[in-house]
Amino acid sequence: MNAFEPMIEANCDPPPIRRLHPGEGPVFQALRLAAFAIDETCFASSLAEERAKPPGWFEDRVREGGLFIAERDGRALGMLGLALKTNAKEAHKGFIWSMFVLPEGRGQGLGAALMAAVLDHAAARGLESVHLAVVSTNAPAIAIYEAAGFERYGLEPRALKTAAGYTDDLLMWKRLL
Repeated sequence: MNAFEPMIEANCDPPPIRRLHPGEGPVFQALRLAAFAIDETCFASSLAEERAKPPGWFEDRVREGGLFIAERDGRALGMLGLALKTNAKEAHKGFIWSMFVLPEGRGQGLGAALMAAVLDHAAARGLESVHLAVVSTNAPAIAIYEAAGFERYGLEPRALKTAAGYTDDLLMWKRLL
């Protein structure tokens, strides 16, 4: 099974989506390491690189304020982040990153719910557009992004290199304003 699942089961309410707050770096770290252990081919980093990062790196990402999780019974099932551009010429846009849903959370609309929460957050911050890059062969993720209104605008050939070879990244964007 792939890292993303666009199908929504008919009678399954998605768990609450919430933004992570300072002090919750370990929540993000555990979920991110699980994501990489399950399918690191969907990410630009590797499991070894992620394991080598100090706890402060994860806490710093949480403090940036754009990380959302889906959780049920106190357990994080999925995540999605929004990185903000800080230089003046790019401050009007954000970048979607680190979309992942654990296998037991798939098929419940979590990817779509996480995306909706992040897009609401981006719009509330006054962003004009959001962008993302996705491995071009990840059809389930692409389906989620297109359902959320993202449009394809380019392809980065050989974007990632692994022992198994190269993958291309599909570049997508969504206009908010």
